Amino acid sequence: MPQPVSSSSSHDVEDQRQVKALIAYRAMWNDLVAAAATSDPKHPRLDDHAAGGALELLRYMMKQDRNKGVVTKGQLRLAPVGKNGEASKVSVRDCVDGADWLHFKRDGRLEDKMPGGHHRVNATAIERGGAWRVEHLYIDEVGTC
Repeated sequence: MPQPVSSSSSHDVEDQRQVKALIAYRAMWNDLVAAAATSDPKHPRLDDHAAGGALELLRYMMKQDRNKGVVTKGQLRLAPVGKNGEASKVSVRDCVDGADWLHFKRDGRLEDKMPGGHHRVNATAIERGGAWRVEHLYIDEVGTC
């Protein structure tokens, strides 16, 4: 006897939430990379995929860099993993590789000879009104993963 086909299982819904949350998480980092190229704390992309404390942290980072007279260029490597929580919330764990994401002075010279490093990152992506944004973001020190 054929088994009834379900239109979507709860596992599929969880997977879709994780995918959407991880897309928002990766997009948040892309937005930060764009802002970091000019150290602009008011860059129009910063709030596209970040809100709340995460947005405050990204803007703070840009203000600090602007005050130091540096911009950040290069590549970040991400390897996020999502874990479902509530219906509209996904926790994200990552080890962000910033070895090639470096600070440069306004004249184009490297700020220092220190390479970037690996940072453990904990984040929470939340869906509000159909849009996923990272609302909580903690970036640990270099060498934590």
